[in-house]
Amino acid sequence: MKRSFFSKVFLCLLAVSVCVIGSVFAENVAVFVPPDLSKVIEIGTPVLAMGTLVIPAYQLDNLKCVTQEVYQGLHAKYGKLYVIDVNIDEDESYQFLLRRPTRQHLEIIGNYEKKGDYTKVNEFTVKNLVVAGNENDILENDGVVFGQFNIAASKIVKQGQSFLGKA
Repeated sequence: MKRSFFSKVFLCLLAVSVCVIGSVFAENVAVFVPPDLSKVIEIGTPVLAMGTLVIPAYQLDNLKCVTQEVYQGLHAKYGKLYVIDVNIDEDESYQFLLRRPTRQHLEIIGNYEKKGDYTKVNEFTVKNLVVAGNENDILENDGVVFGQFNIAASKIVKQGQSFLGKA
């Protein structure tokens, strides 16, 4: 079945909207970067192959960066956690736990953004919001992983900033 460009865009927006709405109501949220988005949404657009989706994490069976006991301890300490999966290809994937940003975190990030200092935004996010990862120092040493991680993390931060702005 051949789809027009606008149908493809509409399907992508619909899928992302459903995922984002579902994540608002979920206690835990997983963010993953599928290696081939056309397998998730049957549109076959190569430009969207490295996109990110936000999905509810109802089961922690796929938790790779920490044990479920450690996850429960971090959850008790920080509250809401986000699981960020970064998949580069079939053989290379990474997972990170990101704590929900506090109001103070969002204010600091907002101040850096006002100054246009996105390097400090990224450093602050990694140092203050990442509570676990399945490989040490990968965010400092691998630009591709760091870039894909930042896409997912910035969506979480932007969501918090939009709620803060409405309050």
